[in-house]
Amino acid sequence: MEEPDVSIRRDEPMSAMPSERLERRPMSYDEFLALPEHVRAEWVDGVAIMSPPARRPHNRVARRLANLVETACPDLEVDTESGVRTGERKYRIPDVSVIPVMDDAVFTEVIPVMVVEVLSPSSRSEDTLRKSGEYLAAGIGQYWIVDPTYHSLTVLGAGAEGWEIVLELDETHPTGEVTVGEHGVVPIDLATLLAP
Repeated sequence: MEEPDVSIRRDEPMSAMPSERLERRPMSYDEFLALPEHVRAEWVDGVAIMSPPARRPHNRVARRLANLVETACPDLEVDTESGVRTGERKYRIPDVSVIPVMDDAVFTEVIPVMVVEVLSPSSRSEDTLRKSGEYLAAGIGQYWIVDPTYHSLTVLGAGAEGWEIVLELDETHPTGEVTVGEHGVVPIDLATLLAP
């Protein structure tokens, strides 16, 4: 059976994409790689998952968290919006990814020490339901989930039975710290992290 032509020409604008939700388009891996650079897309099992650009508050939280991890764990490579291969046919873009060595591949195959997702209304279920299992199966050690809407941060660590809660912060308990393997301890103040 022939695949439908869903490729996007490099000069084709993505203006038809809704501004507040994910768009899923079946396409081959080669078509995915040919998407224009300005299109933010992940690829899972033959489907490109395209999301609108994140809003500035979202990006601010991701950058602040990346800076905290980079300061506390100087031997790790900390990036925002970098691609990670999470499985044979799975390519994701965490808001923050932390890997043990420098890698300039578009989608690194180096297993991250940790990844962070800052939840948005458009990506909440993708980040909490679908990516959670992929990140665990990929061997990622920690998965941090920041929820600006509910003013919370949850740090999950890979355990023998699946993800285990390492730290939960909210408005009642806004401060804590997380040990990132043998790399360092990251202090977190939720109010500062989520400040406008």
